[in-house]
Amino acid sequence: MPVSGKGREKDESSSPGDRLDSWKEIATYLGRAERTVKRWESDRGLPIHRLPGGGKSSVYAFSAELDEWLQSSRELEAASEQPASVPVASPADMPTETSSVALAAEEGVKSSARPAEPAASAENALSLPAPASSRFRRGWPSAILFVSLTLLAIILLLRPLHGKWASPSSRTGAPAVSPAEKALAHDLYLKGRYDWNLRTPESLNRALDSFTQAIVHDPGTAEAYVGLADTYDLLREYSTMTESDAYARAIVAAKKAVELDDSLAEAHRALAFAERYGALDFLASQKEFERAIQLNPKDSVAHRWYANAFAVQGWFDLSLAEMKKARELDPTSNATLSDLGILLFNSGRSSEGIALLREVERSSPEFGSAHRYLMRIGFDTHNFPMYLAEGQKAAELSNDPALKDIIESARSGYLHSGPDGMLAAVYAMQKQYSREGKISAVYLAITCVTMGRRQEALQILEDAFARRDQYVVSSMLSDPVLLMMKDEPRYGALLKRIHFPPAPVRAPSIQD
Repeated sequence: MPVSGKGREKDESSSPGDRLDSWKEIATYLGRAERTVKRWESDRGLPIHRLPGGGKSSVYAFSAELDEWLQSSRELEAASEQPASVPVASPADMPTETSSVALAAEEGVKSSARPAEPAASAENALSLPAPASSRFRRGWPSAILFVSLTLLAIILLLRPLHGKWASPSSRTGAPAVSPAEKALAHDLYLKGRYDWNLRTPESLNRALDSFTQAIVHDPGTAEAYVGLADTYDLLREYSTMTESDAYARAIVAAKKAVELDDSLAEAHRALAFAERYGALDFLASQKEFERAIQLNPKDSVAHRWYANAFAVQGWFDLSLAEMKKARELDPTSNATLSDLGILLFNSGRSSEGIALLREVERSSPEFGSAHRYLMRIGFDTHNFPMYLAEGQKAAELSNDPALKDIIESARSGYLHSGPDGMLAAVYAMQKQYSREGKISAVYLAITCVTMGRRQEALQILEDAFARRDQYVVSSMLSDPVLLMMKDEPRYGALLKRIHFPPAPVRAPSIQD
């Protein structure tokens, strides 16, 4: 399946401007050196966000917030130059949203909430001052007091999060969370789940913000950590976040959720997913999936993820049984129907799988998974018009620049030289993007097999396996094109290194 890397599109109605995803991009936008920008964040409250679990280097910012900060800094400079004395603001004048400050957990989980408005100093004030706004008209004393109160709020929030984590009931010295804060945290969690289910680049970023805000209001909420883990698991598919970053953060968040509430099925489910795809620990993943289902047999997502995680040769009966349970529990889920479609195709029931995916496509044309799966099926079955049509839709929905380039080149090659020209164009683009790390090299290997370049495909798979590309495992055990090489000694040697657990002795059969 010649799938490309991830793209991200912004929803201007819900995101605060364009997103800048590194210190370099932020510094370029502001026209300053990275060192200066980092100092502004530390000394002057530049609105920098950090991804949960990403450490100090995983930063991002929104252009609209940076513009607002610049304007506010200029207004503060103007206010500081006014000779008239100004009174200190009373508590009633202060902003009350002190809970939307940065959250830092033991593993570096940080909030993406907007920081407090910055207070500029005469030494670092920006040029071109603008008239003072009503919010800062009181001058420096009130601004300093506001910053002090905000810092105090940060300290109070961080105190219970340092040191070893324990369950909420066993932490000592942690400030109690009021019922109102708990209710607000739960509302934010539900909002995050709504956005998470939409599965678009912008909705997943909104979900990430909501789950992080929930943790700000209630640091002991395990469900919000589950939300973080689940969001990271999808961000590596629907955004530009790398596989290694996404799964590492998902594992941290999921383990935190399990520590906070071992009886929460969703926590074990999230950990099972991350262990399977991030750590490639299949036995640990199977154990966590079974624990999740034991705790909540009616969790359709746990059944679906379990089915997908073990949808390989020898396990197809079990996977189909689990997917059938997921469908019975949630018959309207497009994700379940799409995953069942590709599972049926991989297990040899191609016509059933294609028909189900077409049904999802007709009922929900904006749902990307059906298009991506049909794109892959078109390529695997040499139905190249289907591959091009579905690939175009998938690229547009995901706003994936790499996939757009691949499909555009493929279309041009097909028009000029037919299937051979299309394959040559796809090969060239995939080789470039896999070298740049924008797509999995497994897709290039599939193209090589289709073109008859088996030895090159084997070399690609060996190199990808050495880099712990998780797609190697899933694809080598399930993709019909790659399985055409199962008799190759090098392919067999790779399969032995995967150490996938043996299938159940008596796997349940499916009678549809």
